[in-house]
Amino acid sequence: MLELRVHLFGPFQIVSADREVAGSILRKAQELLALVLLAPQRNVRRELAAEVIWPDAGPEASRKAIRQALWQIRQVTDTGGPAGQRLVLTDGDLLRVNPDRPLWTDVEVFADQARAAQLARVEDLTDADLAAMDQASTLYRGPLLTSCYEEWCLAERAHLEDLHITLLDKLSSGCERRGRLEAAICWAQKLLEIEPAHERTHRRLMRLYYLIDDRTRALRQFRRCQQVLANELGVRPQSRTEALAAEIGADTPSPPLRPSPPAGARPVAAALGSPTTLDGVRAELAALRASVDAISHQLGNTPA
Repeated sequence: MLELRVHLFGPFQIVSADREVAGSILRKAQELLALVLLAPQRNVRRELAAEVIWPDAGPEASRKAIRQALWQIRQVTDTGGPAGQRLVLTDGDLLRVNPDRPLWTDVEVFADQARAAQLARVEDLTDADLAAMDQASTLYRGPLLTSCYEEWCLAERAHLEDLHITLLDKLSSGCERRGRLEAAICWAQKLLEIEPAHERTHRRLMRLYYLIDDRTRALRQFRRCQQVLANELGVRPQSRTEALAAEIGADTPSPPLRPSPPAGARPVAAALGSPTTLDGVRAELAALRASVDAISHQLGNTPA
């Protein structure tokens, strides 16, 4: 059978052979399918499904509702196929996804890449890694199941939003490290659209704007950070954020770009963390000089 592509971010959508096929499926049937797809091992007990999707229905009414929802799912996903290739199988009290059915879901692909980003060190990210993370981010078309406000969905939605913030943070910091400043700014801005009070990202934008010779935007970013933190959390920026703003205002910081080291070069010391103060910049410069001196020494001792 043809592969089904199920989109759970933003508006619910099922695509088969480049054609949307889920236009007639009702909202509760969408939620039941999403619940099964998102569950561990992709199986859910009927009783649990009834409790979370039809919490106000009695036992008989919830059983009838599940039967009707399964019928709708099968009308959309299983037309023309054998019973053994149904997308959602009933196994006693379990509803489970058929492991033999060709299936792609945006949440699964996105979550796998986002979890990999969580574990990756920024200094180890390659252009290929950043491209894969970029592609995963495009799958996040909006919050999970935008029309659903049930508790189970809200909890999973918050978890996936946190993963998206992690992904955007790694994309921004990875692009900055490789000297792709405009891309780093773009990813940081996207992150703040989701989490306006993410102070580390405000600092990164301040630094990035200064690096592209736009001190005005850097200082405006600091004022925006002050306002958001005061309005949303009732706090002031951290001392390092204020120190960075003071240095930018005085036109004193000069954080260097950080291109990838040559093949075979030894890793630069831990001082390569994102500089936020003048002392941090000096430490980074010293680490870079030490690394360059070591590489030059190695090359000078290499036989011709």
